[in-house]
Amino acid sequence: MQHHPGASDAVSIPKNKDNTIAIIVSYALLACLMAYVMFGGDEPPKPVVVAPKVEENDEEPAPKIVLTPVASSIVVSEPLWINPPEDVNMDVTEEMKVKLLLTNHNSYPVTGIIVRFTFHDLLDNDLQGALEKTFDEVIDASGQMSLTDVVLGEYPTDTMSVKAEVLAVSAAQ
Repeated sequence: MQHHPGASDAVSIPKNKDNTIAIIVSYALLACLMAYVMFGGDEPPKPVVVAPKVEENDEEPAPKIVLTPVASSIVVSEPLWINPPEDVNMDVTEEMKVKLLLTNHNSYPVTGIIVRFTFHDLLDNDLQGALEKTFDEVIDASGQMSLTDVVLGEYPTDTMSVKAEVLAVSAAQ
């Protein structure tokens, strides 16, 4: 080996280090971390479903009250014929319109009132063609409902008067 005059402070080249231990430790830490994540990590809390508490009761449920009003609890006024013919012997028939008042004598509201209209001649004989109409409006308890321009269709030409009778009624919900 030759010695160079300015090489007394010569830099020595380091030797390759053996990193085997560091690599093994790194793999071991990585394996532990993966095992924790996959098998031992905290699981998210499962939702808890709480059902309402049902108490056993020996009592029977309270019976439902079913209101069944009778037809006579609704009073219908005598229909007022709004458009009577000016000439009873007229050739052209038009739609008959009446006005009437329904009164509820129940302590609860009603609806679905079915009214039968009958037609009568000069001697008060029933004529054919009676008509039933249903009124679905709600009448309050002890209330009234005025119906105007109720169309009864074409009326028999011999009609002199119209009468109304309530056939059925239902309690309003």
